[in-house]
Amino acid sequence: MKLIITDTNVFFDVISIGAMPEFFMLDFEICTTDFVIKEILESNQKEQIESFVRAKRLIVFKLTANEVEEIQNFVTRRFFKGITDKTVLWKSHQLKCPLLTGDKKLRNEAEDLKIEVHGSIWVINKLIEKEIITKAKGTELLEQLKLINASLPHDEIDKLIKMLK
Repeated sequence: MKLIITDTNVFFDVISIGAMPEFFMLDFEICTTDFVIKEILESNQKEQIESFVRAKRLIVFKLTANEVEEIQNFVTRRFFKGITDKTVLWKSHQLKCPLLTGDKKLRNEAEDLKIEVHGSIWVINKLIEKEIITKAKGTELLEQLKLINASLPHDEIDKLIKMLK
């Protein structure tokens, strides 16, 4: 099974549209870092994440002090205010696996490092493609995404919705 590293934004999107169980039905070993988990545990979406961690369906990389130091010294073209985004970028680069993010700066940095990168729209598209959800359900989830996340490319979402109808 192919590993995929996820940032905080994608979790927030997937949880907000009620698609967590389906997300974990994709044929990926979904992983993240303990820094991402800490951000989520400080939100009202804590329960959902904890249940997938307890069920061992979400792999959480607990970073050592040496790894944190390595991440802080990991040279990037863009400046990252916090370390959380840098942890998923570094881990994705280290494991040579795709990265899921909703953050444009993180996406651009990943692309510069030749890391395969996708976002929440891709997740919904994959759910439809793998027949985990119907096209109608996918359209509904995409419409919800537009309502909860104004930073997503609405034109891309609208194009996908049009194709699904």
